[in-house]
Amino acid sequence: MEVLGFHPVDLLIILLYLFAITYIGQKLYKKIHTEEDFFLAGRSFNKWLQYFLNMGTLSDANSAIRTASFAFEKGLGGVWLMLIGVFTGPYHWFMAGWFRRVRLVTMAELFEERFKSKVLPTFYALISIWLSILIIGIGYKASLRTFQAMTIKPPKQCTPAEKRKVELYERYRHLRQLYKTEELSPEQTSEYELLDALYKKGQISSFTSFTKPFWFYLIYTVFIAFYVMMGGFKAAAVTDIIQGFLILFFSFMLIPFSLVAVGGWSEFTQRIPDHMLFVFGCTSEEFAWNSIAALMVATIIGITGHQGNMALNGSARDELTARIANIGGAYTKRILTIAWALCGLFAYALYSDSISDPDMAWGVLSHNLLGPGLRGLMVAGILAANMSTLDAVCVYLSALFVRHLYKPFVKNKSTRHYINVSRLAILCFLLLGIYVSVTTFSIIHLVKALPSLNIIFGAPVLLLLFWKRLTRTAVYAEVIVCSIVLAVLPHLLPCFETVKHSPFFSQRTQEQTVVRSVHASQEDVRQGLAEEVGQSIRKPVRIPPAGIYYDTIALMNPDDPESPYEGIGRLHTELILAHSLGFNLPSMTPSALLTLRYLIAAILPFVFLIPISLLTRDKIPQADIARFYVRLKTPVHPDPLKDAEEVQKSYADPARFDHLKLFPRSNWEFCKWTRTDTIGFVVSVCITGGILLFFWGLIQLIA
Repeated sequence: MEVLGFHPVDLLIILLYLFAITYIGQKLYKKIHTEEDFFLAGRSFNKWLQYFLNMGTLSDANSAIRTASFAFEKGLGGVWLMLIGVFTGPYHWFMAGWFRRVRLVTMAELFEERFKSKVLPTFYALISIWLSILIIGIGYKASLRTFQAMTIKPPKQCTPAEKRKVELYERYRHLRQLYKTEELSPEQTSEYELLDALYKKGQISSFTSFTKPFWFYLIYTVFIAFYVMMGGFKAAAVTDIIQGFLILFFSFMLIPFSLVAVGGWSEFTQRIPDHMLFVFGCTSEEFAWNSIAALMVATIIGITGHQGNMALNGSARDELTARIANIGGAYTKRILTIAWALCGLFAYALYSDSISDPDMAWGVLSHNLLGPGLRGLMVAGILAANMSTLDAVCVYLSALFVRHLYKPFVKNKSTRHYINVSRLAILCFLLLGIYVSVTTFSIIHLVKALPSLNIIFGAPVLLLLFWKRLTRTAVYAEVIVCSIVLAVLPHLLPCFETVKHSPFFSQRTQEQTVVRSVHASQEDVRQGLAEEVGQSIRKPVRIPPAGIYYDTIALMNPDDPESPYEGIGRLHTELILAHSLGFNLPSMTPSALLTLRYLIAAILPFVFLIPISLLTRDKIPQADIARFYVRLKTPVHPDPLKDAEEVQKSYADPARFDHLKLFPRSNWEFCKWTRTDTIGFVVSVCITGGILLFFWGLIQLIA
């Protein structure tokens, strides 16, 4: 007996989890007295609470689902979108300390404290809330598709229209295989292009589901909103302990079942194409060594200005707690990322012929391999992992909204009033996230755009922390220009039909046929291309044209093979700039295009920040600037009263820590490393190397 695809035991487990977290939120409701209680839990978290908070916030189920999706669609090269953070671990060790020492509530307050500006914090709050709503939307979309894949409707219960969509997908899948091996006839080529346009627009699928988006979004949002609105950041951290263990459980539970289903490790390795195991991809794919290096640069710049930095580090009782918990949570996610990628490869080995949407790989794997009870635990784990991220995100977004968009206009209200407004804001953010989810087709395209968007404020925050010479005028210019170029125009211009259907913007790269070294399959032996299975041979592989200026290019009218093409998704303004600089984009590989996107996004802010700062001067008193930087150098004491005394000592003597400056008598505020700095950095580098070595060893084992 099943109800909407779930066994009653599964439903019981899911309901028990939902009521447990709701109870926790309700119990913590009476302990919220101040804004700092609601937004930062009174800066009281110890190492364990802080660790689970960081791990839960970073290691959401959407990351698992997206990683499996990327591995299924692009092989291990695509996993770098999620694994790239392994290189940032040593940087996180220092960054966590900086944001705890600055002793603020929101990231926007950095601009208020440093530049004495009310406008910059408002800009930051608006853009950061918008970016976070995109992330919430990604989470909703990933969760919906996983639930849909876990509640597949039997064919006998499908309507004729639903059956037709499945039949068309099966035909498309067959023609796609022929296309890759260059075996399509002219008639089949026309049919393939029509079906490909339907697939890109999400109009055909390999199955239909009991899960309806409206009811899923409604129930999911009600439970998240209730416990976060009640308990604030403390509820997020306490529930993250439960959710953390569920995350670990659901991340690994599919691997043994997948290994049994595929018939053992050797059979698994035979079913994975060689090109999916390139650790750095290849030049004909998006994620090769060059695009991965560019992504790393963009990521390091972007995470410095991330809207959650102040909350995730500022809630710790002291800076060492913040640093240890930060890198602990970050590295846990990277280890889990490898497990998630392995699940994506298992999904490919088992169901590559039947999964129409890579975003559903995790759900299909769970639906087919897990029995009653285990499926309920998987759903509870997915809910736990997603909620552990959404709760923290919603709280620090509500802090941005209330302190920088609401308070400036509605002043002198009670603390309870502002906390209640924060709670209403949380509900609004979740509803806006639903809107993003409904209007977004592909998760991977949105995730690829996030590094460029994070750079808008990541670049000025990075300079703000270390360079006294940075001016308010330069930040204004950079934020306005980069927001228009990287955030507004990419989504605004496609709203105009002339841009969406422009022959120039609908250009694609040239079709390529590349020769790759692969291990021979049974079919290769049958065709006389190899003497035995596993022999290293070289085979031509057809690489279809890819969109240059849009995420996807498809026929405007799928029923007409002569129809002009149109762009779908984000317009890549970075590549428009590259074209104006003389780059020959149609001749480039997908990895070269992605490299250009990230590098231009990373360089563009500094083109404005540094020259304009050198040409302008702020009217901010030097004493105020000195107070900001001396506080940033003052170590945090676990006792709030003693910590306040240390800050006052620093204010009384702004030159208190000048002897620690790496470049004395300069505008650069870099400090000499302490013993703790050095040990943490060395350990972080060793952990990074160990994770990469494990990843490489796993690939060698599969290959």
